[in-house]
Amino acid sequence: MGIKTGMKMYSSQLSPFASRCRMAVYAKDLEVEFLDMPDPDLEEEFSRLTPMHKVPLLVDGDVIVPESETICEYLEDKGLGISLRPTDAASIARMRVLCRIGDLYVMKPMGELFSQINPASRDAQLVAREMAELQKAMGWLEAYLTGDGHAVGNSLTLADCELVPVLFFFDQIGPMFGHVNPLSDYPKVEAYYKGITKEPAAAKVLAELDSALRRMMAG
Repeated sequence: MGIKTGMKMYSSQLSPFASRCRMAVYAKDLEVEFLDMPDPDLEEEFSRLTPMHKVPLLVDGDVIVPESETICEYLEDKGLGISLRPTDAASIARMRVLCRIGDLYVMKPMGELFSQINPASRDAQLVAREMAELQKAMGWLEAYLTGDGHAVGNSLTLADCELVPVLFFFDQIGPMFGHVNPLSDYPKVEAYYKGITKEPAAAKVLAELDSALRRMMAG
């Protein structure tokens, strides 16, 4: 049994942002009720809770917390379960840099590229532009990661929660655009990704993402 929280989270198994939060919940061994969206039966309630109408959304009693980064920080500030925040200033800064690279610079071009996965309607110029941005951002990750089994130090941090779903989608999107093994261009990122999958929380999130992506691709 996990740590009882009384919290619930509006989520989506295919969302990298919601997956980031679920990984933090799993790592902390928290009992959180996950409500998978979209769900017509939940739409009215969800709309009342947030004008942003985006997942993830955490509900903790009267406290409503949107946005994945804010949710992860909120869970840390609550002090429940293991800490996913390093203890020294330099490591905290490194964690936050990695989170920002993943969130702002890797996910943005990947989002654009996922809109182009159908070759019949693909915009070649857009793909070339966004692929260049993606490769640049991945180079930044390569520079900041050490290739060890964790993003920062020797244990899970919020940077791992950010990077695991991001790298899952990066690994999946490559073959859609003719690159069979995209991680091979970034040896430290590849070594990190291979190592982090041994963490139970990461493995659980990756299994959820893989299952959800297969369902989507099957139509």
